[in-house]
Amino acid sequence: MASQEEDHPCIHDLPDNPWDWEEISLNLLLSSNVDQELGNEKSPWGRKKHRLRWLGKPRAIPQLILKLQDPKFRESALHLLSSFLFQKREEDPENYYRAGFLLFHSCGTMAILIQEVLLIYKMMADGSLNERACMRLINVIILFQCVAANRETRQKLMSLLFVSTLDVYDNVRAVALSVIGILCQARESNAVHWAIENEVLEVCLFSMDTGNELTKMIGLHIVESILRVDLGISYIFSPAADHLSNRLMRTCDNLVNQIAVAHDFSPQILFHTIRCYTVLCHDERGHNLVKQSLPESFINGTFHESLKEFPVIRRLLSQLLLIAGINDS
Repeated sequence: MASQEEDHPCIHDLPDNPWDWEEISLNLLLSSNVDQELGNEKSPWGRKKHRLRWLGKPRAIPQLILKLQDPKFRESALHLLSSFLFQKREEDPENYYRAGFLLFHSCGTMAILIQEVLLIYKMMADGSLNERACMRLINVIILFQCVAANRETRQKLMSLLFVSTLDVYDNVRAVALSVIGILCQARESNAVHWAIENEVLEVCLFSMDTGNELTKMIGLHIVESILRVDLGISYIFSPAADHLSNRLMRTCDNLVNQIAVAHDFSPQILFHTIRCYTVLCHDERGHNLVKQSLPESFINGTFHESLKEFPVIRRLLSQLLLIAGINDS
């Protein structure tokens, strides 16, 4: 019976509060001499090591990693793996690093761990985050720590989390926004009403501030489509949306300023930004706002030379300056 229990671990095998928070965060960083001296002092947490004898078996770690694939066993597997790795970090570095290699190269495991982190964001957004979910996130982070500690997987982890994921995320965001763009470009009132109710303008402005070139262009396209409908332009200049009109002007101004100093000139973003300014001028309030906030680089001829290659954009800019009552020098 005892052997069966060891072969089939459950989450209740672990203590209620197993972690020394400093040990699983700060103490994983390279220590200075002062830190080493302080580390010799007795821990105020008084945590007792929890031995999981069955994890000493050669195939135990691979079996637990496989358990991560099954949502029914995932929480227990995360808890047991993280507890074992926390113990082995100093006791048995060879197996600790081996576990990091297995975690990274086992099929789907890194995707599962990233999914676990994203679930926490969802719980934060809907207010359902609780202590149990936080503990589950800590267990996931300890597995990431193990992968980061292995020399063979460290660089791959950085590429996965901090380069490729961001690029792919921007492209996925652009594709997702394009669906909204298709909905809004028909300029139907019900589609614009839906976009306003679901704060699509806020999403587009955020994408225009932080996204790649493709995302910025699609965000501009959606904003322009919404503004071309009476309901949309009325909303953005309503008292309830003052923050949106001001933010739109700041975002467009930032885009123009970035283009003005960029070595790799982006005519598409400039084209769509000018069109947004022009559409805003169709409303009296928008006309006044544009006249007060038009980027200096539009007025002082910064784009005069560069737009010789783009006569359509040059004519559009001249038209905007004329509508705003500013001489095109």
